[in-house]
Amino acid sequence: MNMKKSHRRIRNFGFINLAAFLFICNGAYSHQHKTHKPLTLFSNLEGYIPPEEVAPEMYFLIRNRRSPSTAVAFQKRRGAIETGLIPNFIGGANCPEIDSEKWAIDYSHKRPFSAIHKGIDIPQPYGTPIYAVADGTVIGKFLNENNRKGIEIMLRHTPSQTGLPYFIYSQYTHLSDFPDLQIGANVKMGEEVGKTSNTGKMGRNIRRDALHFAILYSHFPEWTNTGRFSMPADGYWMDPNAFYRKKEPYESKSIASLPDDDKYVLVPIMTGDKTFIPENTQRIWPYSCE
Repeated sequence: MNMKKSHRRIRNFGFINLAAFLFICNGAYSHQHKTHKPLTLFSNLEGYIPPEEVAPEMYFLIRNRRSPSTAVAFQKRRGAIETGLIPNFIGGANCPEIDSEKWAIDYSHKRPFSAIHKGIDIPQPYGTPIYAVADGTVIGKFLNENNRKGIEIMLRHTPSQTGLPYFIYSQYTHLSDFPDLQIGANVKMGEEVGKTSNTGKMGRNIRRDALHFAILYSHFPEWTNTGRFSMPADGYWMDPNAFYRKKEPYESKSIASLPDDDKYVLVPIMTGDKTFIPENTQRIWPYSCE
């Protein structure tokens, strides 16, 4: 792929609406530059571009607060809608399951602003190991001390690493400790990336220990790290259950239109003794199964 052409496509993303302009003026974008880690930390990593080369509208993919209703509308256009997918673990395995905090449900009742749940929550006891869902590279680690996500790590996966026709980004949050894995580290599928906890800013109620697991994807290799979060430069949200589908569609709107019988997803797994099922899988559930 011609990287220069791809960069131009990102910079020329399109008209920046008033809400996006206010988003920038209110300080979110400029603050990213103040907290951005040294360029040398990322410059040798495949696909990295500085935050200023990403179209400002794209920051609505992650951030809500500056213009919540505009952000939610953008996120929905970029895949954060309910699909109705249901995971079925291969061989009837006993795996940690998603609780009531399902993909793309309305979270406005939990926030002082419009919001949706851009991931799935999988409860497990404190300290339960969390595993990389595919081979990949560490592109972000964040304490998120004043953020509901808590301690976070993000991995980037190339098409050859997942077998999918996209660049995939897997996000793991509420971790117990800041990960030892270094930025740029190559991670193997099934390698531990953190342990389960409930870190992150909470409301009135104490959050149970759980992994918040999310998937983003892009047709293009570029991504950025703002010092506060990592994201694909021209990305979309994917239902994490769709990540395990063997064939298209992967795009949320198309998946939502599938017949009910096609909504069941056979999920590959890793057992407690680190056996992959099936043996040749390139993707696994983020917890081990029995």
